[in-house]
Amino acid sequence: MSKHALQPLLAPSSILVFTGEDRLNPILHAVLRALSFGGRRGKVFLYGTQPDDSIGVLPFDQLSSLESLVNTPDLAILAGEDPRPLTQIIEQCGSLSIPALLVFTGSDENPDEILKAARQHGVRLIGPNSFGMCRPKQGFSAWLGLTQPIPGRLALLSQSGTVASALVDWATWQGIGFSQVVSMGSPIDVMPSQILDYLSNDFESQSILMYLQKIGSTTRFLSSLRAASRSKPVAVVTEHNIGADPRVLDAALSRTGAVRGRRLNDLVAAASVMTNARRVKQGSLMIIGNGSGPGELAAQRAEEVNVNLLSPSEELRTKLEGIMDGRGSIGSVTTAWASCNADLFVDLAETALADKECGAVLLMLSPTALINMVSLYDQVLQLHKKQKKLVMVCMLGGGHMVALRTRINEAGIPTFRTPEAAIEGFQFLVQFHRNQLLAKQTPDSHAFRFNIDVAAARAKLKEMIKAGNKTPTADDLKEVFELFNFRLIARRQSHFLLKKPIHLRSFRDPVFGPAIGLSLEGANQWHHQTEAVALPPLNTILSKDLIQRAFPNVESFELEDLLRSFSTMICELPELEYVELADVRIHESGSIFANVKAKLKSSGKLRRYEHLAIQPYPRQWVKQVTLRDGQDITLRPILPRDAYMMAEFVKNLSHESRYFRFIANIQELTPKMIASLSHIDYDREMALIAVGDKEGEQVLMGAARFSDNFDDKSCEFAVVIGDEYQGHGLAALLMRRLFLVAHFKGIKEMKGTVLAENKRMIDFCRRIGFTIKRDPDDIGLVMAYLRLTPKFIEGVKEKLGIETTSKKDT
Repeated sequence: MSKHALQPLLAPSSILVFTGEDRLNPILHAVLRALSFGGRRGKVFLYGTQPDDSIGVLPFDQLSSLESLVNTPDLAILAGEDPRPLTQIIEQCGSLSIPALLVFTGSDENPDEILKAARQHGVRLIGPNSFGMCRPKQGFSAWLGLTQPIPGRLALLSQSGTVASALVDWATWQGIGFSQVVSMGSPIDVMPSQILDYLSNDFESQSILMYLQKIGSTTRFLSSLRAASRSKPVAVVTEHNIGADPRVLDAALSRTGAVRGRRLNDLVAAASVMTNARRVKQGSLMIIGNGSGPGELAAQRAEEVNVNLLSPSEELRTKLEGIMDGRGSIGSVTTAWASCNADLFVDLAETALADKECGAVLLMLSPTALINMVSLYDQVLQLHKKQKKLVMVCMLGGGHMVALRTRINEAGIPTFRTPEAAIEGFQFLVQFHRNQLLAKQTPDSHAFRFNIDVAAARAKLKEMIKAGNKTPTADDLKEVFELFNFRLIARRQSHFLLKKPIHLRSFRDPVFGPAIGLSLEGANQWHHQTEAVALPPLNTILSKDLIQRAFPNVESFELEDLLRSFSTMICELPELEYVELADVRIHESGSIFANVKAKLKSSGKLRRYEHLAIQPYPRQWVKQVTLRDGQDITLRPILPRDAYMMAEFVKNLSHESRYFRFIANIQELTPKMIASLSHIDYDREMALIAVGDKEGEQVLMGAARFSDNFDDKSCEFAVVIGDEYQGHGLAALLMRRLFLVAHFKGIKEMKGTVLAENKRMIDFCRRIGFTIKRDPDDIGLVMAYLRLTPKFIEGVKEKLGIETTSKKDT
């Protein structure tokens, strides 16, 4: 795979700074000081006015003309006041083949014109009004923050410069370092989703913090967030819920695996714990301290945010009392005398962590002259190294405790200043693991599985809209409901399955589109605390989660089935702007009584599922085919449950096939690679696999995939066939189906990197339509390139025996 499209922007090796006309400009001076910080590696050139001498000696080259540039810089920076329009500066960058531009200044130009210029000249743009970017390990810093971040594993993406500056300042004081800092300003071209895509593949970034004011395309943002959360912890704080219903925003983020915060302090708490997210295990939290007051404050906050504290079993209590030896009390908050040695607290923690019911320990310590702080640090560090479970430390107070907190935090142990912040940090990790489970779900709309005549249902709704009936009655919708397996009856029955009637509705959120709300009938359905909200599509696990949030400790297979059917209807019928089922009673016969209200809206020329924020499993791409040798196989999008099958497939490839596919000498896939290849987001990528039967078991025979380059036009592809299945036309089948998916997604170009020595793959690419070109940067590689024109796609459909249809109906 080639380097990411945003690498020149976010990790530049050479920079050109447009200094403008004001040699005293404070933004220019601040940016140049930042670029001078840390002895940055790589060239920096200045063009424009020479800055005032008050900035000091600058280790940069002042250009008299742009023609004197020998090599093209990766990044241009507009830091000074320049009288030229931003579109003209973008055009100049394009003429110099500079691929990226960072804009600190504002612009009065129309954002659409700026975006048009960026697209036309092939320049990726961050800003206007950016606060800047840093990549500390590389020595790159071009930002306006007072504090320069230290190198670390945490990435920060913020649309507010002041928020970014405050977080970096606080984190540096705590000894927390950053892999990347990006303060976007007013996004016009590069959106948060694209930065996320880069960070999710950035090895240096082990966790991500985000502060957002605008997200761009909803589907693309959630897709990128899900892809990032799949491989590393992500915490998000948004401004004013970014215009969405806060419950819908919670539901959307939970489906990505990310964790939402509501205050700036939440990002502070998240910064301390997110790099340790993988250490959280099943079980409750135990608090161990040297004073009852702070422990009780922590317990009070735990109750407020629903964090479970450990109630020691009789066996654990006996062990802890043996260690305590009368020097304190045992409980969810275990308190030892302030005069006890440091080893007592560590011994208690180690014993608690050995219990299967204990998921983490919080050591809550106030400063006293009776604890040997050096010994405490050494023992806590050893405990952390030995444990697979989480150890957190809360060190109250200032003075000497500040330095100790910093040292403990630098050792990778989450460290806090207050009891409340410690509990909130742990809550982030609990929520992270719950959301990771939800993110692994890939529900479909069930319309394919149950052969629902979606076309007939949509035709019926369009007929009502055309006739001016935009608020149909239950009788009007009866035929449509029956197509989706709703057996509505006109009379209430005295006996029904749930204890109370329920209220179910679908409504349109202004940001995230269709959402599903569930509550008890008779309650105030619109009150945030009584209605649980989820985004379609739903499967059994997601339906259970919605029911548990609406009606704790209630289980109902019939309600789960109703929710799945309701979700399918919402997924398949974009004309349903609002649907309300009031006084819902589910009967043993399978019939349903409900008072129905609905509102219809013309769906225009939307592609299938385009109205949804989260794309369902694309079952429309499942295809049964027969190979040349008569073998019947299934071509389908990959699922997370295919991880083991994918791992075995790669392990059983010949050394040559593995080398040609991954352009590296690997024997088998790492767990991270397996997750990346099998748990995909169908909006931003696609992996089609060929599955056959071998001795009664399903086996993976081959796979073809593409990944969106986030440049609104191109993707990169890869294809590999098992050695024993080559020669049957399987590669061509997979690739041609992949062409159709990419074209449906609006992708115009498909590219791929092939080893120059892989003659068989090069010949295959030529046969199916690719143009082969030498890679200008590596003589050992070639680039396979293909334009997915309408004419080419028509030819692909002919070869596959598919009748020509309009794109929106594919």
